[in-house]
Amino acid sequence: MIQKGRGSSVLSYKNRESIGILIGVLTLVLSLSPYEIFYIALLVLSFLIGYEVSKAIGSVLFYAAPLTFIFGSISSELGILCVLLISFYAGWKSWDFEYFLKSFLISIYAGYLLTYLLNIKAIDNYAIVKLIFFVWAVDVFSYYTGKKFGKTPLAPRLSPKKTWEGLMGGFLAGTILLAVFYGPKGLLWSPLMVAFALLGDLFKSYIKRSVGIKDFSNVLGEHGGFTDRFDSLIFTAPIYLFLLKF
Repeated sequence: MIQKGRGSSVLSYKNRESIGILIGVLTLVLSLSPYEIFYIALLVLSFLIGYEVSKAIGSVLFYAAPLTFIFGSISSELGILCVLLISFYAGWKSWDFEYFLKSFLISIYAGYLLTYLLNIKAIDNYAIVKLIFFVWAVDVFSYYTGKKFGKTPLAPRLSPKKTWEGLMGGFLAGTILLAVFYGPKGLLWSPLMVAFALLGDLFKSYIKRSVGIKDFSNVLGEHGGFTDRFDSLIFTAPIYLFLLKF
């Protein structure tokens, strides 16, 4: 029985790694694709994340995310207007403030924030790839440093496995990478970038804890759903755009 358990564990680990590599390669290919293809990919991602989050929190307005993304890609003002109109409509129709908040969350998180990735690509086609590598570096080094040296819980109520030691490992990796990409400016922006990558992860964990689920879906196997994979990227995109502009 022990032998079988170990074999299953190894197989599970290999499956996770294979899916992770596939997700990574596909993400990079789409990031380097022409703007129009990248736009469509983000629109689909907005729909998928919107659907996962709406299903988790009990809202039917999953279409709020792609709708906000479409208008937000035209201009920030239209995106914000769309968020407010959809949210107020949802609250007015149901006469429930909680429903207003749910619609607001879906519109911002799965719709509006994704438009920052479009703006980044418009500035520099390779900048989006650098952001992806940064997020991966923080995520991977946080995980393995925490697994090896982690002793001090970071946010036990939200994410019991996260540790301060793991965060330091991710911070160091992210800082080095940003310094390589952007020199002294990368060092200056690194703390804020890492902080928002962590916030994205903790925000995702907060939603899951609140509704009592392990993952938003199982469409990506042991990696969970699309929301589970792109949380940090979504949160760091606005900060990264400021880095590029200033």
